Amino acid sequence: MSPGATRTRTRTTTTRSIGLVAFAAVAALLSWAGAASGDGGIGTPDPPRVKDIVCSDRCLDIRTVTETGKVEVTGRDLGETTAVRFPGAAGRIDVKPSKVESGRVTAKVPTGAASGKVIVESRYGTKAKAPEDLVVKPEDAIRSVKGFAVKRVEAAPKTAYFDGRKDIELDYLFEADEPADIRIDIVAKKKNKTVDSIIEKNVEPFSNQTATWDGLDAKGKPPRNGKYKFRVSALGGESGSSQATGFAYYDHIFPLRGKHYYGDGLGAGRGHQGQDVFARCGTKIVAARGGTVQTNAYQSAAGYYVVIDGKKTGEDYVYMHMEKKGRPKEGSRVRTGETIGRESDTGDATGCHLHFELWSAPGWYEGGHVLNPTRPLKKWDKWS
Repeated sequence: MSPGATRTRTRTTTTRSIGLVAFAAVAALLSWAGAASGDGGIGTPDPPRVKDIVCSDRCLDIRTVTETGKVEVTGRDLGETTAVRFPGAAGRIDVKPSKVESGRVTAKVPTGAASGKVIVESRYGTKAKAPEDLVVKPEDAIRSVKGFAVKRVEAAPKTAYFDGRKDIELDYLFEADEPADIRIDIVAKKKNKTVDSIIEKNVEPFSNQTATWDGLDAKGKPPRNGKYKFRVSALGGESGSSQATGFAYYDHIFPLRGKHYYGDGLGAGRGHQGQDVFARCGTKIVAARGGTVQTNAYQSAAGYYVVIDGKKTGEDYVYMHMEKKGRPKEGSRVRTGETIGRESDTGDATGCHLHFELWSAPGWYEGGHVLNPTRPLKKWDKWS
């Protein structure tokens, strides 16, 4: 791909400190109010819960930080945190957090801190311990460096879907003697071809960074299914100063999330317009492709059914014989892999199964025609 085809998305330095400030303010007010008891008293808010701890500044790895660096504790009910307690040679060292939100607390690592479990404590005396050890190194562990070196790259999720429920993210860390402009290439492994690039400006070294890819190539289209990798390097840097991490990328997910077997397909001697897939009653049904819900209705033959306009396909995806409850509203937006209902036997059905139809543009009974969904379903089944 020529440099001119690169979609450049510029940002200033971004770490994991982006928070939900408005939500935190509301949570703080609720915490002060408490839960009213039967005699008019004030209850104690829920104790803090810690999910993870990561380094955000002066980092040597995701959970390795130097003294005077910064860490971020994530979890729930953290809005009343008043102290972050670090292990030390002579006992715990308490520091006042530099930023407090309901789901995130930021704190500076004190001089003299040691490796081990970090504890957060609320104004009510309730405490929670981080599940992972924080590794603390001396302040001079970050040496003066020359040039540029990528130290850590990690993709998540390892299996990603176009327009999926989870963003396609890259976490990375690099060493340099000053902020750098970073180039992130999304590369198809089989042909070693760059399909898209992200440019991030003025990124701080020794800080864990997160970049998000939208799942589209340089032309704004979903690339081919298969294995990909993020390759991180300095913009305009030498080829030897890069690292890569792999992930799988697909445009659809199989819509039934449980053990299943195939029944009648297209035609079936009776004008059958889709593919039946049998599974236990109540098996979760997810959107094979994200899009907008066009129809959510009931019909005597189809039972409860949903029609979704597939994003960037022009095609409609139809799911029939669903349970009554749990279906998305008409006009709502759903993502690939998002739950849209449960398998059932509503309508004219023998046994719980999903009747799945695929319609060409412009769509279901809008001038489109029915497509044979069996082969696509079995293809999606292999990688989901």
